[in-house]
Amino acid sequence: MTEGRFLKEDLIELRNSLGLTQQQMAGYLDLALRSYQAIETGESAYRLIHRLAAERVALMIAADTGRPLLAPPTVRRDAVDLVILGQREGHPAFQTQDSSSPGAKPPDDGTRFTASYKVVGELVLLANALEYQLNHVLMQVLHLTESPMLEPVIATLDVVRKIEMLKVRSKHIAQHSWRKPLSSYLDKLEAVWKLRNLACHTPLIPDSKHGAVFAPAAAAKLLKTLRLESSSVERTPISKVREGISIGEHALGEGQFIIENFQQLNSEREKRFGKTPSSKRA
Repeated sequence: MTEGRFLKEDLIELRNSLGLTQQQMAGYLDLALRSYQAIETGESAYRLIHRLAAERVALMIAADTGRPLLAPPTVRRDAVDLVILGQREGHPAFQTQDSSSPGAKPPDDGTRFTASYKVVGELVLLANALEYQLNHVLMQVLHLTESPMLEPVIATLDVVRKIEMLKVRSKHIAQHSWRKPLSSYLDKLEAVWKLRNLACHTPLIPDSKHGAVFAPAAAAKLLKTLRLESSSVERTPISKVREGISIGEHALGEGQFIIENFQQLNSEREKRFGKTPSSKRA
């Protein structure tokens, strides 16, 4: 796969290497078959967000089938770097043990906990794709004038801030059929981002019931999750992250729909009225 460039031929090559039909790949990417076919034929642009999503599909299939070489080289390098870092830090989830050595644990001991890191990795990759998409949603909904420096500037804004900006803008969209999808998308994105922050900044520990749970250690987080009635700290099970992945996948599809709709709206507006201030109502 060509690094730094997004060629539809790379997507076709990846799909074929995974042994997937266009219908199956479209299903994994949560796209309509026609929308996916448009990307392969070049009718629609093959963007970074599509590449990230396709690489995540390849990673998932490689892990599920036990065939690591199905994952693209860039993904394999990232995975290897992650394992090396985990072993260097001495994290138990990244340590290997000879099952024949004295005191070795059963092969399946801690399997659910170790598998939880795969779930966290999927969420982080998905959140990165959503953040990239959010930049383009913001540009289209606010009808910002495109320029080479626009996206880099928007990318410096905090995700929470960008969501707040779009929520304020949505209140001034008169048409319910335009306002509701945007509000739904932002609610999903907000939920995914909260889980992403939880997964990245809260220790993950083994749990006999859930396999793994996020246990806050910082004082501020402990106070927020403290249950006074039971004198216990609320812990978040890994299943919540799986739910977040499902929400995020739907958000990706909704975000692309919003971008395409506002692109058409802005294009038609410019044809009829010329360049107009982005502050005018949709």
